[in-house]
Amino acid sequence: MKSGINLDNIIIFGTGGHAKTVIGVLECEGKWRLSGLVVDDCNLPDEKRVLGYEILGNRSAFSILQGRGIVKGFVAVGDNIVRAEIAVSMRKSGFSLVSIMHPSACVMKDAIVGEGTFIHAFSIIGAECSVGFNAIIQPQTSVGHESFIGDYVQFSPGVHIGGKVRIGDGSFFGPGAVVFPSVTIGQNVSVGANTVVNKDVPDNAVIVGNPGRMVKLK
Repeated sequence: MKSGINLDNIIIFGTGGHAKTVIGVLECEGKWRLSGLVVDDCNLPDEKRVLGYEILGNRSAFSILQGRGIVKGFVAVGDNIVRAEIAVSMRKSGFSLVSIMHPSACVMKDAIVGEGTFIHAFSIIGAECSVGFNAIIQPQTSVGHESFIGDYVQFSPGVHIGGKVRIGDGSFFGPGAVVFPSVTIGQNVSVGANTVVNKDVPDNAVIVGNPGRMVKLK
């Protein structure tokens, strides 16, 4: 954390592997002070701390934390559907969700990044791009100019998105996936590792291979 600067306190919802990754990037970014972690009861670990940060309780702790002046948070849950539900719950409870970005990430000044989005190291968000709420962008991912990325989308490491691509809410891309320029991908699509998508994809499709082919609808 940067010293000599007044940092806003935030909480992170989650204690799993993605939460640990987010904590590491948060510490590199030096923009927020992490007060602790919140998690659903079914996911409570045996330990009282994760990477040195206290587990503050479950969702019933929201009002207590807000009473302490903590009104910002981040949802660090990998599953797109679960992350969306928790994000809605936190917003309804009065939290604003922050975005967390690794210092080495390059986000063009005219790009728009939605609340609660995570951008890991050496990723690039191109000119005039729009990234929605609570997206996950893992290391060494590139998003080409004028692309539109929906809410709760997840890019695994090494994904490459061409320019003017449109991706619907809740879609998932495995490591090394590539999308050609000007392709439109629907909502809740799953794209397999190293898949090359060279044409439009409908909602709820599962795409694999090079070139990508649809193996089923969810």
